[in-house]
Amino acid sequence: MSSSTRTIVIFGAGPGIGNHVASEFASNSFNHVILLARNESRLREDKAAIANASSNVKVDALRLDLSDIASIPAVLKKIDELAPELDVVFFNAARIKASGVLEVSVEEIDEDFKTTNLALYVISQWAIPRLQARAKSSSSPKSAKPALLVTNSHLPWDPVPQLLSLSLVKASQANMVQSFSRAFSDSGIHIGLIHVEGVVAPENKNRNPKNIARKIREFYESGEGLTVHIKE
Repeated sequence: MSSSTRTIVIFGAGPGIGNHVASEFASNSFNHVILLARNESRLREDKAAIANASSNVKVDALRLDLSDIASIPAVLKKIDELAPELDVVFFNAARIKASGVLEVSVEEIDEDFKTTNLALYVISQWAIPRLQARAKSSSSPKSAKPALLVTNSHLPWDPVPQLLSLSLVKASQANMVQSFSRAFSDSGIHIGLIHVEGVVAPENKNRNPKNIARKIREFYESGEGLTVHIKE
């Protein structure tokens, strides 16, 4: 791929934030989008829809079940083949399931930690060195703006008992991303959390997918800051 290629990789594609972020970046100078999700039929639909957002965008789609940690390295190798350089890695995976505060099973909590935390850790081990290399290879580091951005919520400081498992993993995830930011931001990478504080729905004034995607792109373009908060 040419040096003018700008690539965003989206873990957790699908209707809502993932696909709107893909379309937003594709409409604003990004010409390569890589979508990852576990539903293959939906991925095919998403790929076609995002390709329509810009006539100049190349869209690749790869199946990945983030709860299957052992399968992740092979998929990351495929991404390396598709995109020798990365500009943005966007992690948007989470599972929302309400339950009684003492009724959620240990197995469900374990799956949520795998999907939201362990998968992010494995992906970060792969992505951060590549984003650092992207920053170093650019003749103008400020224009390169390599970034690792993660969708989070208000749950780290305002847990919901009926969403115990999600509250646990989001708190842990926020801690992890903050640690990454402290460790690696000086190496030319923008590492940030997007706190979407509540339910996302098309009818919401601020917490609608299109507005969230625009806020994420603006956060990326700013190239600075640990967090952005999106409230209603």
